[in-house]
Amino acid sequence: MRYRLMIMAVLMAWAGFGHAAGGSERRVALIIANTGYSSVPALRNPQADGRLMAKALSRAGFGSVELLENLDKAGMERALRSFGSKVDGADVAFIYYAGHGIEFGGRNYLIPIDAALIRDRDIETEAVPLDSVVSISEGARRLRVIVLDACRNNPFAAKMTRSAATRSIGRGLAAIEPSGESLIVYSAKAGATATDGSGANSPFATALASRIVEPGREISLLFRQVRDDVLNATGREQEPFTYGSLSGSEFYFVDGQRGSVGKAAPVRQATINLEDETWQMCRSALTGIPCTSYVQRYPKGRFASLASDRLRELAASVVKPRDMPTIASAPAELVPALGVVVGRGTDNLLYIASVQANALAEGQLFPGDKITQIDSEPINSGISPRQALERGFNHDRRVKLLVKRGPTTTIVILRAGTAL
Repeated sequence: MRYRLMIMAVLMAWAGFGHAAGGSERRVALIIANTGYSSVPALRNPQADGRLMAKALSRAGFGSVELLENLDKAGMERALRSFGSKVDGADVAFIYYAGHGIEFGGRNYLIPIDAALIRDRDIETEAVPLDSVVSISEGARRLRVIVLDACRNNPFAAKMTRSAATRSIGRGLAAIEPSGESLIVYSAKAGATATDGSGANSPFATALASRIVEPGREISLLFRQVRDDVLNATGREQEPFTYGSLSGSEFYFVDGQRGSVGKAAPVRQATINLEDETWQMCRSALTGIPCTSYVQRYPKGRFASLASDRLRELAASVVKPRDMPTIASAPAELVPALGVVVGRGTDNLLYIASVQANALAEGQLFPGDKITQIDSEPINSGISPRQALERGFNHDRRVKLLVKRGPTTTIVILRAGTAL
């Protein structure tokens, strides 16, 4: 009997490990991207964002990913009913909606493309209540995630006849508190609106699609990092927000190296993943050089598809030259190891004056960049700009810089052996 109990315990432990690691989970996802509205101007990003998210979720272990575009109300209702049958018995359900949304009387609605919303009371008959979307997801046994990239400036509200004096139409979406193992993620927090950005995809979709495929990102940390990415990309104008709470059981969309059952193994600080770092450089670059490097080195890598998308986005965009910041009277200095000429500004921060061709920093740092931190530490005013950068780099031939670039802030990692 003791032997049998031991065998059962081992089998249960392995079953728990497989569930925690995602190998035996059934994951289903529904993506609705509404762009071509009949009564208001078309939106620019939802279709591209939906396609980006579909690729990311497929790579993150979702066996069923359904992408539907430009749905009228009947189409949205059919899609939700159909998805509900897939959710029943699944472990994880993920719903992503990009398009217009509206808050009316404290209740949130998603707007189909055929909605006219001539009067405010039409919202209840022409739009789809968020409550029904939440209800559809409740069949999933382990985790439910609903992502709403629907917090844009709403053209319906401005032209709508108000007839329900006791119920207001809010800006953005209203806060919500889901129950159970559920998260509802807004691209902009309640009462605020989101931006479509200047690229092919919105800042929120770009951040989420990039983070969700990264290995070893526990879900709570993942959405906090998405929040930080969007704040940095929008100059702190847009702040995503996550509603709901989860249990103490960890969840990973993509597992990293694992140790004990259900726990992520501790990562040694000395361990450096070159593929991950090359992708991080590609994500934040203003030229295609780092992304080309990633595609050439890792043609079948975890981020190959995203790196190719980023390359196309950079090729289609034109980077406008930035005005050079004021450099203090002390002369700028060359940092040979990095190939940059750096000066100290009147605010005591470091400014990039120029970048040498074929240097380690080429494609990563640009004239006008402001360095605000070196290896997560404030700029040391007691040493020269050259010494500040060389001290950080010479420690382990790797330096992490927090760089303010125009209205955005990004992390740049320079490491010996990755010069382009």
